[in-house]
Amino acid sequence: VLETYAFWNGHEMSKGIFDFGGRYDIVKFVKEMQKAGLYVLLRIGPYVCAEWNFGGFPYWLKLEPGIVFRTMNKPYLDAMQKWTERLVDLMKRNNLLYPQGGPIIALQIENEYGLIEEEYGENGKKYVQWAAQMANNTDAGVPWIMCWQEDAPAYVINTCNGFYCDNWIAKHKAKFPNQPAWFTEHWPGWFQAWGGPKPVRRVE
Repeated sequence: VLETYAFWNGHEMSKGIFDFGGRYDIVKFVKEMQKAGLYVLLRIGPYVCAEWNFGGFPYWLKLEPGIVFRTMNKPYLDAMQKWTERLVDLMKRNNLLYPQGGPIIALQIENEYGLIEEEYGENGKKYVQWAAQMANNTDAGVPWIMCWQEDAPAYVINTCNGFYCDNWIAKHKAKFPNQPAWFTEHWPGWFQAWGGPKPVRRVE
């Protein structure tokens, strides 16, 4: 399975003007993966992190009046829903989802939100449920995932990004016994803090 993000700030550099051609031709990319015999996990975000400028958000988004990112804020939710639905519709129109014979077997909404959720209080919890339901309502026909999201609803697969994901499996299976233990990012190395221990993961 090949994983790829969809970078909103590449596809919609200016509000309302979408670019899915040239180097941003994500349809062509997914079709190439299908030709190669690979399945695809499309990670829509809209926040993707990925050590990418602004986490994948288009710059114009922060200029929207009254906007607050990644919480129960109507300007943000409206923009996020529009982006998500546009991407899913694009995949549907090109028959790229697995039930259509395409290679996309799963989609991702949000990314590692559980690491910051408490900063948003109750609105953070509500946002997780809203995002999951909004994604599910697209009727994509494939599972949706969330990374590092232990309070995700049961119909969304909670996955792990990290260096020590092996330590996460037992906890995950206890809470979500009917879900796979899915590592969406399984890093081969990790940062070493100055003067700190060297991160090591045993082969076993």
